[in-house]
Amino acid sequence: MRTRRTGLAGASNAAQAGEPAIRVSRRGRFRERLEDQASAVGLAEHALFGEALAVGGEGVCAKKIVAVSTEPEFPEALVSQALGLADRIGLEVVGLSIGPAEAGGPEGQASRRGEFFRERAMRSGRDFAERALQAGIPFRHVVGFGRVGEVLERESSRLKRVEFVLAVREQRGRDGYRPSMPLYEVTG
Repeated sequence: MRTRRTGLAGASNAAQAGEPAIRVSRRGRFRERLEDQASAVGLAEHALFGEALAVGGEGVCAKKIVAVSTEPEFPEALVSQALGLADRIGLEVVGLSIGPAEAGGPEGQASRRGEFFRERAMRSGRDFAERALQAGIPFRHVVGFGRVGEVLERESSRLKRVEFVLAVREQRGRDGYRPSMPLYEVTG
């Protein structure tokens, strides 16, 4: 909560006018989102459900978790963690498969590698979607090519309302990306 102090002269003038010396103003939206997100993640990590604790609000499904994989297949630990958090917090899951920039090229060998990556990623995305459907969690899958950080930023701005990003520690360590939104690493 932000407060605004008036100077000593202002405090005595405010007291004479019957106004408080310290005025409480509304918190910024960015800070509210960070606080909401931190409490929701903390509750989810302790298996406490958002609905039972009145966490979240209207349009909760519009908020998203982005599960990033730099391999065509989504690792089991990432899928389990993303679906578990989404179920507890009430978020939509977006599976983002990111292939190497050279595989997304328009011609020749690079194009064949890109198609091979896309096919494998789509197959893995279908499996992820089936598990999300069984759990009753909204899901969508996006395949992109390029530098991981750039693709993640581009897709996150397109998706809107991305609460946080989940990534596998080993993949993130190898690819070294640092998103502008909160990132949580999954091991295994």
